[in-house]
Amino acid sequence: MILLSPIKTLTLSLPSHKDRHPHLSAASGLVQVGNWLYVVADDENHLGLFARDGDGHGELIPLFSGDLPLELEERKTAKPDLEVLTLIPASKKYPNGALLALGSGSKEARHKGAIISFNDQGELGDAEIIDLALLYHELKEEIGKINIEGAVIIDKDIILFQRGNKKNKLNATIRFSLKQFYQYTLTKDKKSKHKLDAIIRPYDLGEIAGVPLCFTDATTLPDGTIIFTAAAENTSDAYLDGQCMGSIIGVINSQSDLHSTIAIDKIIKAEGVEAQLVNNKIHLLLVTDADDATLPAQVYAAELSGYPF
Repeated sequence: MILLSPIKTLTLSLPSHKDRHPHLSAASGLVQVGNWLYVVADDENHLGLFARDGDGHGELIPLFSGDLPLELEERKTAKPDLEVLTLIPASKKYPNGALLALGSGSKEARHKGAIISFNDQGELGDAEIIDLALLYHELKEEIGKINIEGAVIIDKDIILFQRGNKKNKLNATIRFSLKQFYQYTLTKDKKSKHKLDAIIRPYDLGEIAGVPLCFTDATTLPDGTIIFTAAAENTSDAYLDGQCMGSIIGVINSQSDLHSTIAIDKIIKAEGVEAQLVNNKIHLLLVTDADDATLPAQVYAAELSGYPF
């Protein structure tokens, strides 16, 4: 069992609206760069920026224009449902790297994302909005209803993580080239000239109390090992929330095989994960979603043993 230690509550210096609580509640993706934590929440139009250490409040960086409705159901309908945050390594296209945020795709309003580039001082520029509709249409043709909850970049490929539920139990990775990802999302053409060439691999992650465990996020180690989180949420729908029965940490090795899954000692919905390899020890950070806008998300630290896998 993995033991979690609380290290930070995601409070904000200013909320996204004067009538919102001054915290992130539905944290859903996490990236650490240096001493900074970048967090997306599935009920905001913003990116959160927090110091890794200390009790200071975070700040919000707008990704999409406009305000979301304050009423719960209206907000749920309108939100972009940002479930993915991952780091794009430095490349010719993004010489200082970038952050990639993706909507889940579970509804039409959730077919957009953003790329936010770093400059050579490590500061973020303006968000470049990307259209995911064409890509998600192609994925829907392959796997049915989609609910993308995580992404990692390995070599020149991107791997998306499809989250299942009690009715649709398909948990899968979807791997294709970054080049194709950019063709599908950054082009102004509404039709792709290249059919998506993806490798889709399903995974059985087990269950808790009869509720299937389903992907919620993922990150990578330098050798291509994937560390992921999965939660057992008692729902049969990609849109509706349900009671969380618990979460796990899992390992997919560099051969894409499911190596292991390990229970977490607290009943939380782990929605974001970051992993740092230090002297063959894996230091983990997790962010949570309490499915309650009045409760702030938490950041937990843990260690994962057994490397290399």
